[in-house]
Amino acid sequence: MQGVGTFNSGVNMNGFSFADPKDADGILKIMEADITPGGLQLLYTRRDDPYESFLKESPEAKIGVIRADNRVVATVAAIPRKMYINGILRRVCYVSNMKRLKDFEGYLDWHKVFKEMCGAVDCDFYFCSLLDDNEEVKRMLHKKRRYMPYAKEICDYKTYIISPKLRIRADACISGDVQLVRGSGDDEEDIVRFLNDTGSKRDFFPVFDRLSQLGDIGAEDFCLLKREGRILAAGALWDRSKIKQYVVKGCHGIYALLRFFNPILPYLGYIKIPADDEIAPVAFISFLLAEDDNMDNYRALLSYMLGEAENRYSMLKPLLDSLRSVSFDTQLNAIIMTNMDGRIPPECNTGSLEAECAFL
Repeated sequence: MQGVGTFNSGVNMNGFSFADPKDADGILKIMEADITPGGLQLLYTRRDDPYESFLKESPEAKIGVIRADNRVVATVAAIPRKMYINGILRRVCYVSNMKRLKDFEGYLDWHKVFKEMCGAVDCDFYFCSLLDDNEEVKRMLHKKRRYMPYAKEICDYKTYIISPKLRIRADACISGDVQLVRGSGDDEEDIVRFLNDTGSKRDFFPVFDRLSQLGDIGAEDFCLLKREGRILAAGALWDRSKIKQYVVKGCHGIYALLRFFNPILPYLGYIKIPADDEIAPVAFISFLLAEDDNMDNYRALLSYMLGEAENRYSMLKPLLDSLRSVSFDTQLNAIIMTNMDGRIPPECNTGSLEAECAFL
């Protein structure tokens, strides 16, 4: 989320509207102008059609665009979902892609933009995520401004990139009456029930009635740990590259050193560092939950999922911290609207937060 503030005087913001399919190229141009800072520099993008990509995240998504000089000069996206916060079901909105065109020097009325966007999605809580290395944007968003929303840190979280060739000792984790299987259409109702029952104890875990509400995912994308037909743990292994991609634009420090040793990294249980301008071939591990947070069941399920990933893709903190992985830190922020509309957001329980990185 970038671009909050007032810019040099010039063209006034008088062309705000909600995007339609013809705006896809303009949205993509703005999206691909920014590269994340840090040791591993990534371009987050939504090729080939960002308009359709956001709608696949949620059919209620709204993409705002500002036009000037017959072009799209700024964007913002709002993706509403149902989630629990402190045990209460809330309508929550993830805000992203708030950016302006690099060469546009006009004034942008972000106050008006936020009022239009928030009125359209009408949520109880708004939040965004920021890479921890992006100090300039963090400072800008955390600054309180009169009549403007600002960001307040909820917590930090870590994204792990794990090689599918990594081996996890899980042979002694489960008893013989437990099955590790791929999901099928017959499992969908049980998967939905298990994730809602278990996820309702976590803040920010999505609530849904059917898997299709989560996007391009089905029961066959889930790996399940069962005993006597009952799900004890579940997790999705899914490829989202059709709607969002991560392009490597450069690497420094330890990442540059790792890239030098690319030929042997898989044998050591690490991922290869992709070449510059290559789309990182990753599959997301999402919705990873175990009944009663049983760590043995987590370990067994994750071991099974990596075996499945090795066959299909190229690609809980106590467990993940112990594995060989590439990781980067991100900050989750609440967007405080009180200065603008008097609305006070509900407090979060950071001890039970379960944000899905595939949705951020």
